[in-house]
Amino acid sequence: MLEKVSLFLNLTEREIADLEALGQERSVAKNSIVINEGDDTDCLYIVLKGKAHALRSDESGRQFIVNRFGPYDYFGEMSFFDRNSRCATVITREKCVLMILPRKAFFDFAARHPEIYGNMIRALLEKLRKATQQIEELAFLDVYGRLARFLIENQNADGVIEEKLTQQELADMVGSSRETVNRIFNELVGGGFITKEKGCMVIKKKLPYSF
Repeated sequence: MLEKVSLFLNLTEREIADLEALGQERSVAKNSIVINEGDDTDCLYIVLKGKAHALRSDESGRQFIVNRFGPYDYFGEMSFFDRNSRCATVITREKCVLMILPRKAFFDFAARHPEIYGNMIRALLEKLRKATQQIEELAFLDVYGRLARFLIENQNADGVIEEKLTQQELADMVGSSRETVNRIFNELVGGGFITKEKGCMVIKKKLPYSF
């Protein structure tokens, strides 16, 4: 299954098999903490099945979702490289199957297949761009603007946001309270801009510039 992970796109089937032999598969129940912010660990985690969120919390307990992971995504690579403590907590949103690769075994393998480093650098740059965009949104957009951008960027060709998200999860993604997101959501529904069908949000017409 690792052949579908972007980090290993340049590897042959035999090399993928060798890499899989280095890791350990683990089933993790829904709503389980995989790693805690501040942990000292030295493993790379690859999602084979399921979904998970990376989040940060402040002293009052408020949370902000900084990343989302689905099948063939991976996390933990920053601490994997610099050996510093984990910078976010990762929690499963549904039952997951993870491949866990230990640091030493991975870097011994990467020494023989240095093309992996190019893939990892590209992935880290993509995450950096995403983090820069999040900073921009928090600095320049109000809650509605951040929510509208999220909906627009995550809709498919039919206007459906396929991932089923609670209003609390939406609030955690845009850095707001559930009550504020609920009010905006109800106003958008009342205005005929979005509906909810089979648990998914659907954009029915172009969202207004402001609300």
